[in-house]
Amino acid sequence: MLAVSILAPAAAAKERFSLVSAVPDDVFLCVAGRHNVERAFLDDYWSEVFGALKQSGIGSDIMELIGSQMGDEQLAEVDHLKELAKQLLEGVDWDKLGGGEIVFAERMNEPVRIGGSITMVPDMIWLVHGQNGSTPKNYQGLVAILQTITAEINKAAGKELMTVDMTPRKGAKVASLNLLSTVPKAPPYSLAVALHQDVIAIGLGLQILDEALDLLGGGSKKPLAVSPRFKQAFAKLPAAEDEMVFFDMQAMLRPFRAIAELAVAEMAAHPEDTITNARFNEEANGLAEKGGEAYQQGDYKQALTYTKKAHDVAPTDSRIMYNLACFHAMVGDKNEALTWLEKAVDAGFYAPKHISRDTDLESIREEPQYKTALAKAKKKAATVGESAKWAAMVKTLIERLFDTVGMIDYTATVAYTEGYAVHTDEIAALVPGAEDRPFYPVFGKRKPLTDFDRYLPKETVSFSVCGGIDLGELYEFIQGTIRGMGSKGEEILATWAGMQQQLGVDFKKDVLGWIHGGMIWVKMKQPFGEQSVLMIKVTDEAVAREKLASALQYVSTNLQQAIQENPMLGMLAIRTSPATHEKLTGFHNVQIGMMPQPCVCGVTGGHLIVGTSADAVVLSLATAAGEHPNIRKNSRLMKEVMIPEGSFRSISFTDKRNLGTEIAEIIGGISMAGGMMTMMIPDPEAQQALGKILGMVAKLGPVVQKIDFYKSSSKYTTFDGKAWYTRSVTNYQSPAERSPSEGDS
Repeated sequence: MLAVSILAPAAAAKERFSLVSAVPDDVFLCVAGRHNVERAFLDDYWSEVFGALKQSGIGSDIMELIGSQMGDEQLAEVDHLKELAKQLLEGVDWDKLGGGEIVFAERMNEPVRIGGSITMVPDMIWLVHGQNGSTPKNYQGLVAILQTITAEINKAAGKELMTVDMTPRKGAKVASLNLLSTVPKAPPYSLAVALHQDVIAIGLGLQILDEALDLLGGGSKKPLAVSPRFKQAFAKLPAAEDEMVFFDMQAMLRPFRAIAELAVAEMAAHPEDTITNARFNEEANGLAEKGGEAYQQGDYKQALTYTKKAHDVAPTDSRIMYNLACFHAMVGDKNEALTWLEKAVDAGFYAPKHISRDTDLESIREEPQYKTALAKAKKKAATVGESAKWAAMVKTLIERLFDTVGMIDYTATVAYTEGYAVHTDEIAALVPGAEDRPFYPVFGKRKPLTDFDRYLPKETVSFSVCGGIDLGELYEFIQGTIRGMGSKGEEILATWAGMQQQLGVDFKKDVLGWIHGGMIWVKMKQPFGEQSVLMIKVTDEAVAREKLASALQYVSTNLQQAIQENPMLGMLAIRTSPATHEKLTGFHNVQIGMMPQPCVCGVTGGHLIVGTSADAVVLSLATAAGEHPNIRKNSRLMKEVMIPEGSFRSISFTDKRNLGTEIAEIIGGISMAGGMMTMMIPDPEAQQALGKILGMVAKLGPVVQKIDFYKSSSKYTTFDGKAWYTRSVTNYQSPAERSPSEGDS
């Protein structure tokens, strides 16, 4: 939901995304996009992928597999629906429908009760500018789809469940369908298609549709585009060319807060059912089960007979008394039913939810004795049960969650294309006073980073450098949250303290106390393939070495014992030995199972380091020492990476040149593993079905290899104490780069 937005002061932006002026100002999400000829190369690239998918025959395979599970009548219906769908889809020129400007917006409504549940339904609106006079025809095509779906639903039901209303609204042609017309007591909730001049509007919820149509016609409702917060969100971002999104966290949270408050209030007002003094006599239980079987068969008199016998054996069993109340009600003896219900509650059947929902008691629901018994069950359940405590705990958790998530005021993102690169700029602003909230120290007080290239050698392929979060502050935040739950929270903390004491560990001191949280990850080219190094910043090298050695000893020893008991775990055996590289004194080699070469780990330079090879670790350390050229000498990579001008919080670069091949390799691995599993399935039909599915999966390999048009992606984030700013770019190959001339590497 993080997205792309509008730069309101820019006239070009207003012209480019004019439909945003028809979006109401109380939405929490607004996404606007337009067709950009500069991105035509991407349309061509993805067309190749989808063309390969169509030629692969997977669609026919899927239909064949589905058809093999159907009878002739069902197959005929599927063929009918396929042909119908084809005709309907051909009635809309989808290229022209989506080839101009498109805006999507959403808001959450206040909670409503549907049936017995409290829920929220969203309002959504899509606004589309048509191209080349195609709007009226496309509107008719969309209406035909809506009408046909309605007709098919009514046909399947054998009666008219739904109708399409063609009543105009706000001066626009409108076709609407109430999606909840078959739900008793549900408020109207319609899917509608509207035509206003050259704009098609599709609304989920008639209210937001009416508001959008009113704004299109120059109405008085305030549009999002003139909202001060909306304008402020984009003031520090470049003008949007391709896409823009505004995400208002506060607007989204408001209805969720309301529904959370209602849910907690209901939890406290309706305690959980508690049934005591029941099922303590095996003979009575057996007789009660026979009564239940008779009840399931509709023989209520026989059910009553067995239950009376069960009561004779266990005259104080509250559940048996309750069943007597139900069965007396089912045979029409209201007085006995009311008497036994009162006795059941007095005996320990404190189950107000079950009693209030049990249809067996429908005939006595309005009787004063029933209401008295239900009220007593509620009071007893609240006294005996844990509902009040749980309600208080849940309330605390919800408030803490909203306080944390609600630190975000809004986010805004803009996207634009330059050559064969797609750029995005994003701001995520905090609410005023966020620095005083409990969660702020977890991320807000970290010192920014100033150099990203220290440990990155010239051979770097991909990397990530991050300042991390304060794990100690996070631990304190979690403990504070649990403590705020009251008695339940204190119980949880006491249990946690006991576990630490039993293990002889102080989690905060022994685990988090020496970990800073900042991390560096680098993948680099090596003579024998790509290797990786992960570096975790530590605050105390001596303690880090001690903890690493203890951890390796503990894992290898305990795993060895487990392998002796279960030889199948041998493939996970861990063997450790001192690293032999002369520049890695104090490091360890760690061999896991049949891994061809050991990884290496150790502590130096203020970092806990894990590398897939000793050479990779040494290369990173040599780079940091100035003994080897760093990433800035990699001219190709430096042309593609996003580098901050000053300090930053995180930066990353990912090489994607082999993305299609990598996905294809994953698919190949899935097919191979699935083939081995197929041989283990005894059922021939299941084996055949799985074989067909794996055949379809295998066909995806050549398709995904067409995704060969990426180069890389890169981004960095800065933080000024009040907002995060993120700049990112996705680089694509040009057609010439995808088809190198002869002799090129």
